[in-house]
Amino acid sequence: MLKLKSIFYTIVCAALLSACSDGPKGPDDDPNDNPVEGGDVVGFYILNEGNWGQNKASLDYFSYEDNKYTANIYATRNPGTVLGLGDVGNDIAEYNGRIYAVINGSNKVEIIDAATAERIGQVNIDNCRNIAFDGNYAYVSSFVGGEGDCGSVTRFDLTTLSLSGSVSVGKQPEEIVISNGYLYVANSGQFQAPDYDRTITVVRLSDFTYYGSIDVAINMHHLRIDDDGNLWVTSRGNYADVPSNIYKLPKVGDNTFGAPKALDVPCTNLALNDGKVYFYGTTYDENWNATYNYGVIDCATAKIQPQSFITDGTEKSLAAPYGIAVQPSTGDIILTDARNYVSSGQVRCYSSEGKLLWTNTAGDIPGHIAFVKEK
Repeated sequence: MLKLKSIFYTIVCAALLSACSDGPKGPDDDPNDNPVEGGDVVGFYILNEGNWGQNKASLDYFSYEDNKYTANIYATRNPGTVLGLGDVGNDIAEYNGRIYAVINGSNKVEIIDAATAERIGQVNIDNCRNIAFDGNYAYVSSFVGGEGDCGSVTRFDLTTLSLSGSVSVGKQPEEIVISNGYLYVANSGQFQAPDYDRTITVVRLSDFTYYGSIDVAINMHHLRIDDDGNLWVTSRGNYADVPSNIYKLPKVGDNTFGAPKALDVPCTNLALNDGKVYFYGTTYDENWNATYNYGVIDCATAKIQPQSFITDGTEKSLAAPYGIAVQPSTGDIILTDARNYVSSGQVRCYSSEGKLLWTNTAGDIPGHIAFVKEK
């Protein structure tokens, strides 16, 4: 089953050579003009998606220890791996010293040592999408495996890497969060247009069973939980008369949420840190020309702050913002740019004040970020 984005973009091959840069480029394109500190974060991985069918998913790594950006590190550290990382990277996360890369087109979760980028193994899950963790288990959403035309969440043991159950959820489930013994997954139904799914499925982890659902909005994608237990979820809309949006589901009790509050602002992707939501949104005119907005939301009040999280005007040089994350120790904002979606993208680091600190060339469609902390 093809990823939705592959419908919209021409598949073109562009060679990406493994390389270690001399350092990130600063705003004036001078190497190491602006070395950055990581606090208790030693570095971060970027999963480059690559286009469908091109087997061009790749992994880059930035080290705070020497401010070095290493492109295509997985291929360098694992030269004997057949077909490399695989086809279409969809999600990445660090957990207990390991990196878990969800490779959608290759139907697998790749497990990598976070310190060395050396391959540990893989878990095969058809049409896998996103991953979350609880205890000694990983939970992976999948577009298939549920009852009827629904999707599923599959669990596997982190020690043995063996599958240990699956639960039917909604249609084409996307991102997952886990809190207080319950799993929440945002369902999209993106292949059922115009009859999109509009629910968050709730799974009880104690017996790994379906618990219920929460009606929110059509065609949901990104899902986060803030420090107070509130849920934040994005809706892609219907690509026509219903625009993308972001919703807050306020926590009112254990596993209980109030009515979803729509903020009525386009939201394509988001990251949470220190009581704030950092987001960007994309809108299109009748000729599919894109306009981007960048903003910050206060988690407690759900108020959109008047200022963008980019304050130096450099957003004008972004071609296609794609991935976003906030460095948990310093508050720096990592923003990726897919550029033309068929060749090398770009990664940027902004300070917590919104000033561009450095940029570097990434792989094709850099979209997902995982921070690695000191042991």
